[in-house]
Amino acid sequence: MDSTDDTTENGSSTTDSEEDLPSEVPEDSVLYNGEEGDEASEARDDGGSSISRRAALGGLGVGALAVGGGLVFSGALGGSSDDGSGDDPESSTPASDEQSSDEGNGDEGSSEEGAESGDPAMTFDNQAFKGNGVNISATTPGEYAVLVTYGEDGDSVVAGTAEANDLDDEAVAVRFEETNGIPGTHTAHLVEGDTSGYEAGDALTAETIGNAVVSDAAFVSGEGDDAETGVTFADQALENGGVSMELTTPDDHFVILTYDHDGQPIVAGGDDTSNLDAETRAVDIVDRDGVPGEHTAHLLANADGSQFYVPGDELSEATADVVTASATATVSEPTVDPAVAISFEDQSLDDGSVTLTATAPDAHFVLVTYRSGDDRIVAGADTVSGLDGESVTVDLGDDGGVGGLHTAYVVANDDGSQVYQAGDVASQSTVGAAKVASTADVSE
Repeated sequence: MDSTDDTTENGSSTTDSEEDLPSEVPEDSVLYNGEEGDEASEARDDGGSSISRRAALGGLGVGALAVGGGLVFSGALGGSSDDGSGDDPESSTPASDEQSSDEGNGDEGSSEEGAESGDPAMTFDNQAFKGNGVNISATTPGEYAVLVTYGEDGDSVVAGTAEANDLDDEAVAVRFEETNGIPGTHTAHLVEGDTSGYEAGDALTAETIGNAVVSDAAFVSGEGDDAETGVTFADQALENGGVSMELTTPDDHFVILTYDHDGQPIVAGGDDTSNLDAETRAVDIVDRDGVPGEHTAHLLANADGSQFYVPGDELSEATADVVTASATATVSEPTVDPAVAISFEDQSLDDGSVTLTATAPDAHFVLVTYRSGDDRIVAGADTVSGLDGESVTVDLGDDGGVGGLHTAYVVANDDGSQVYQAGDVASQSTVGAAKVASTADVSE
């Protein structure tokens, strides 16, 4: 890793056909199209939206440790004043009054309260890399230090450090000696004492993360680039299967829409949102169990990806920790009844089966899946062709996911990628072609 001082991240799936179904996914599908790592997206004719199926976020910050497993930080702390650069605006980030966008700082409210009371507090705004570092605002009643880290393949690497002693909502210039995480989300950790145990490139220990007084994440873009992220999401009715929002993002960002299911954020849909400047985008809601109700739009950097999300997945705390901006709005019922719909209520397994209510044209089928690691396992499948708000019973030949979340996806026969049996892994192409989805807890 190079470092620099001055550089700028189930039976069978029941269809009416015995032959394999085509593997192509329609361009208007809202989910990830292709295998992991496929960044390709196509422009949509109906709203100018380009779809990226990559919805992966990763393990930065304190929450990542608890959710994503042990975090490994390998970065170097170069914020000591021994070389005279820590507080020198000519050689490190100037402590200017001009800060980057206020959006996307999950701890900002608590930091401001801390500043008023004299308790330790910190605010790390989205910003462009300047000179060889970044600016952070801190309040510290005593000897403290700031560690700034970034994520790489699920690890967290120390990019830079700085002393932060006896401050009252003052700017701290943190010099970076490790810049491989730019552009990308970085996390600032305020710790009591000094950082003499760390140098740039070192791995930040779980103990250090756990002892951080406060942590705050921000997107650090390349020098001279626009680092602002923002989302405006107003209350609205579901229209043409989606909702609209105004977005501002640097390159390599995407948005995930979630709703609440028993206290857990469930992914309703997502889209690529790279390089937007207060532009309006339509984002499809595939899992509509949260309609009517509150939905939250989360903006995230692609570089923070640790997993791929599709509608029906639960958003992890690690992902929530690296959100650069968010907004919440109430989404109401559509004014026109949808041509394809699925309703899947929380329920107990009944003689090995679950009951769904579906609406679909001819030549459609439903897959009921559960999550196992990064795979979506087919628990059962059945035809829903020609149903109009009617009930269908689906046998779960694979009950390995019983006792947890299951998602039912309605897919057109022509959009399927194979004939599925219980226990098969549902391909990204098939899940990506889902017209609608519904998520429920299935218990014994």
